Amino acid sequence: MNEVFLLAMFLGLGAIAVWLHVRYPGRRPGSLLRAAAHVVFSFIGFGLVPGALSLVLTHLSPSLLRVYVGLGIVMPAVTYWLLSWIWLLARIISMLDGTPRGGLPASNES
Repeated sequence: MNEVFLLAMFLGLGAIAVWLHVRYPGRRPGSLLRAAAHVVFSFIGFGLVPGALSLVLTHLSPSLLRVYVGLGIVMPAVTYWLLSWIWLLARIISMLDGTPRGGLPASNES
């Protein structure tokens, strides 16, 4: 049952990340370096999640509140992690689309 929950959570958060990518094109990083920086920051943030959970959950007593707070910390971190990878892959694909990026004009006489 735990595996089904994890799969459903990743699919749902992945759908939210794709929706954010499509809905807010102005938020996308403008360069490959910025997209890679978002991936690095998402890994750093995802690495801080266990520490934040242990800090917050030790001070909460009701078990249902602990679940809500836990999901409130984990879900945004996973969504940003997935969104940063979508941004990176979209930036790489846009760079590989084959259209000219400038330089000398090609002659039609070959």
